[in-house]
Amino acid sequence: MTEVLWESVAPTGRNSAPAHSPAVRKVIEAVRAGTAGPLFPPVLRPVEDDLLTHDRFPSGEKDAELLAAALATPRFGPLGTLLDALDAWCRRTTARTPGLLAPGVLDVTQGALFGPLVSEAFTACAAGAPYPAEEECARWTGFLERFLERLSRDTGTCGAPPAGTSFFDRPSLRLPVTCIEAQDGETHNGRRRVLRVRLSGGGSIAYKPRPAGGEVLFLTPDTSVFALLNSLPPASGPVRLPVLRCTPGTGPDGREYTWQEWIEPPAQWGVIRLASDRRLYGTRLGRRQAERFWHRAGSLAAAAFRFGIADLGEGNLLAGTRPEDQEPLFHPVDLEIFLTPLPRLYDTGLVADAAAGDHHHPGLEDRARWCTVDGPVACFTETADAGLRLVRRRRPCTRGGSRTVVSDTRGRTGYGPYLPSFLRGMFDAWTLTARHHDRIRAFLHQTPADTYVRVLLKPTAAYTETLADRLCATAPGSATAFGPAETAQLDAGDVPYFFRSVHGGPLLRVAETTHLPLPGDPHPAWPPSAAVADDRGRDLAGLGVALRDAVAYAHDTAGPGTLHGHGVRVQVTDRDTGEASFTWPAAGRRVVYSWAGDTVRIRMEPFVRPAPVPEVRRRLLRTDRTDAALRERWVASDFADEKTEKRLRTLTEAGMRWLADVVATHGWPGHALAGPAAAAAACRLVQHAEGPLGFQYECLDLIERAACDGDLPLRQIAYVTDALRIHEGRPQVYGTKFRMHEGELEPCPIEQPDRVDELRHSLGMEPLARYAARLRRRHQPPAG
Repeated sequence: MTEVLWESVAPTGRNSAPAHSPAVRKVIEAVRAGTAGPLFPPVLRPVEDDLLTHDRFPSGEKDAELLAAALATPRFGPLGTLLDALDAWCRRTTARTPGLLAPGVLDVTQGALFGPLVSEAFTACAAGAPYPAEEECARWTGFLERFLERLSRDTGTCGAPPAGTSFFDRPSLRLPVTCIEAQDGETHNGRRRVLRVRLSGGGSIAYKPRPAGGEVLFLTPDTSVFALLNSLPPASGPVRLPVLRCTPGTGPDGREYTWQEWIEPPAQWGVIRLASDRRLYGTRLGRRQAERFWHRAGSLAAAAFRFGIADLGEGNLLAGTRPEDQEPLFHPVDLEIFLTPLPRLYDTGLVADAAAGDHHHPGLEDRARWCTVDGPVACFTETADAGLRLVRRRRPCTRGGSRTVVSDTRGRTGYGPYLPSFLRGMFDAWTLTARHHDRIRAFLHQTPADTYVRVLLKPTAAYTETLADRLCATAPGSATAFGPAETAQLDAGDVPYFFRSVHGGPLLRVAETTHLPLPGDPHPAWPPSAAVADDRGRDLAGLGVALRDAVAYAHDTAGPGTLHGHGVRVQVTDRDTGEASFTWPAAGRRVVYSWAGDTVRIRMEPFVRPAPVPEVRRRLLRTDRTDAALRERWVASDFADEKTEKRLRTLTEAGMRWLADVVATHGWPGHALAGPAAAAAACRLVQHAEGPLGFQYECLDLIERAACDGDLPLRQIAYVTDALRIHEGRPQVYGTKFRMHEGELEPCPIEQPDRVDELRHSLGMEPLARYAARLRRRHQPPAG
């Protein structure tokens, strides 16, 4: 049922419109000119899938007249009071901040800055909810004045900046400020919001008025946990974790706010989903770049699990590129909750657990969905007579772009198609933290006590839904119970915000909310957790749960089946059962994780690359040359030369008996044992073998392991798999075997034709059509 908050009444005519204050007239004229932007709620329209899509913000003559008539009524009196007070403050403040702000930055018609406040006031007035306009204006302008004071101090506008500060010492961050944008969504600490600040040098930064210091602790390029890990020598493989410039402020209140680098969309930004009437933009990467991207994303996932970093869902994790980076990465841009005892990878917010009711917008989204979790509390819809009706929004909105959905150039989204790369990134990051556990632990213990972690008592959505219902004076959408400390902040219009020192102790509040009550004694699950800081990541076993969750989340696009690559072999049986093995040549071992339901096991297997055996290489090459010569003669006879056929069979049978002895003595003859040419000859020998298939499948398993260990090209798995299936009379998997049919080379029957290119891609092979064209040019006789 639609909850109508307000419906416009057609004005009697422009000349009969009642008088407004100068500030209200200025706002109405901005709507008429189409420059007001998000000062008022947007106009949304329904589309398929029960979604709402953005049509426009109120603009033009008709909308201006409707809003002018509304703002002349007593119902919207508080909004008029608010606009008058904001207008007066803007004029006073602009006059006393020369050199800091460009002309027009502070103006009551600036929707980017005042839209969240004015739209909220309009919604409350429309719904008939009480709205303390003077009090809200004082809170908002007080928040902005504190921001301007801090900006002036930290940039040296009111004198020389403090010694040692260099955050603003870049041409792109040159004053004056050209735009201030208040981020929509939750407020905290006395109705404060995150601001995006654009400067005349072309750069942007985020101003965060809160004490939590996760970004500074984990992300700074020089003195953070992630920077430390990036600087350490690799353990099992390279690790690249994201960093970004961020710093606490200066002065006595410096730990109450931070400046942070703004992460822009990457250069690889493009259409990832297309419909007749809309497009969805996101990050699009080529295959090799996607492999590197998802390897690094896997390292971030393991680090988030290791350090108990949570709340990394949509909006808090962005794919982007810093000027210092060559390729895009996922950047956590809202890192407040850390050192939390997270039992599952799902608890980081990076992946979703549908069985537990998680929403499908985690940080590592697996599909290019039209919907988003964000949206206005209330929206306008158009009436039959072209009027406007304000309604409480309950349906999800569409989005035009996503910073959390990453696609490859073939349209595949998420890390499922690159699962081996992703899991390898997880393993490489975990082995690094395990090897340097004591050093990381010491780093965390040396963190200043005035670094803070946020304590979130309930999911943010529970708070924002309650605040939205209060604003709209509508019935509560949920029956969530809140404690006195939470209720006090909700009564002030804020999402409840509490924090603790990174070394523990009592819950704290910011100075502006010290009059409000606090929750009771700390709960064991509240961060920071000494167990996470001191013990998690000490050994390799702790990664098993996160690997299981990562594979389960990607099951729909990655399994069931076996995937290989980057020294990883993943066997996905079903959503709850599987195995992942990782080669670690430097440690001389293979680490194997297996899971079935809630049971996760780890085992170690020896891994030693064999020494070269010249005799094995010579025998394989000699057998391969003889086989090629005989096979060419047999084909030339149109397969009628029985004597040559018999010699081929004898050669292959003898070769397979000998190969069994080699495998038993030395292991599989890969590059290390026999060299690349002879290793390829061994694989061809298995493809040509006939008779019982038991040993051939043993060889296939050895070939898969060798390929995972980097001792063979992955494509050899495809050649041998397809050959064995053809011998059994079954369809092939990868499309490597062809036959002549009516004078044309064509692939032998394929088990899953619609997935063959995807499966070939997983082994680094070109698309089937390109491969087939190459074979026909080389082998097919000319027509006629």
